Amino acid sequence: MTEATAIASFRRVSPAILASARMAMANDIPDTSKSEISLLLKKAAPILGIDGTTYHVMDILLGLSRADDWKGAGRPIVAISNAKLAEYTRRSERTVTRCLRRIVEAGIAAYRDSPTGRRFVYRDNDGMVASGFGLDFTPARVRLAEIRESVENYQRELKASQDARRAVTRFSRAIIDACETFPEKADIWRSAAQAIIDGGPGRAEQASGLESLHTEVLEYAKQRFQEHEMSRAGDISVTSTIDTIPKILSDSNERTRSIERDIIPPDDGSAVEMAYENKPEAAAGDMRYRLQQAQKTADDIQSAVLAAVPIGLLQVGCRAAQECVSVEFDRWSDVVGAAEVMRRMIGLSEAAWVDGVGRVGRYAASAILATVLEKSLRDVIAKPGGYFRAMVDRAIDGSLHLSKSLYGLAESKMNTRDRWAKR
Repeated sequence: MTEATAIASFRRVSPAILASARMAMANDIPDTSKSEISLLLKKAAPILGIDGTTYHVMDILLGLSRADDWKGAGRPIVAISNAKLAEYTRRSERTVTRCLRRIVEAGIAAYRDSPTGRRFVYRDNDGMVASGFGLDFTPARVRLAEIRESVENYQRELKASQDARRAVTRFSRAIIDACETFPEKADIWRSAAQAIIDGGPGRAEQASGLESLHTEVLEYAKQRFQEHEMSRAGDISVTSTIDTIPKILSDSNERTRSIERDIIPPDDGSAVEMAYENKPEAAAGDMRYRLQQAQKTADDIQSAVLAAVPIGLLQVGCRAAQECVSVEFDRWSDVVGAAEVMRRMIGLSEAAWVDGVGRVGRYAASAILATVLEKSLRDVIAKPGGYFRAMVDRAIDGSLHLSKSLYGLAESKMNTRDRWAKR
């Protein structure tokens, strides 16, 4: 028998709300688990346009649903009043109402309104829903495969973007080293790299173009090496330059900053990315002395910020952030590796992230970013991008106490669990 869902007459109905209502009436529903769907919806939150307080409300609703309702003929209906949700999220009831509407319009839940407007669930002796009114998450079950595919595509695109960014940086460094070794070709290679950067519509195209140019550089270096070997044949007094070739052929980390800036325009957001810890002011122009001084300061700031922040504290304090990005913060490399995903989660621009890394160091900036994401997921802050910049400024001023923030988050999480257990 097809399930029917009712939408109260006082609601302003939109096509998205009607679409969710139709999905809630489906009978052929795939089985899933509460933990699987919760994690999947959190990963899909950026795709679905769910963030801030809406994310917090969704997290509460998913937590209140019963695990058995996500299987078989069950209907994951959650009955909780707007007043109680407002109390949990520390927001007004009007804000909660708007958040519920966004969740329904995102196509993962549907309104199931009672004639009186109250929300309640009656269960039979087997624990199945006999009748219920509230928020029905059946649409999330119906769209399980679609949402899973969307998340996989999103993560695949994100990884491709990260790989392309790293490739751009790697090839550009090798080309810069070659410009230093072969000054007769420096102008040609710099101009070619500049044209690739200016003409490439995306990172993937830039990486492909720089890779082709890098191949030409390798061919030229190989040819010069062979000519040199032939010219010195039989002359034992000539010193071999074989040690210089591997530096050209490899992706060396040594590079001249002034030459790199000739290839990479500092004010172009799509340009080849410079090593973050060595570029504290990405758009400040060619100021070598200022860059060196800023790097020295960034190391000192990073040491001060992380002096009282062990990785275990970050892991305990940022549970929601780890779950959201599907990464356990077991090592600092895990935190740094998840930075790109966390940056996108809070809507922080790439320029602001590069600037923050340059000012306080990569590890400190990643720890700050994880803390900001955690507070954003808990709906503690309204503007995470501005909050990240403010924390970076406080780190530079020496007034940032990141350990206290993380201890507070860890303690708050424990208190929340105790409160839910008592209920």
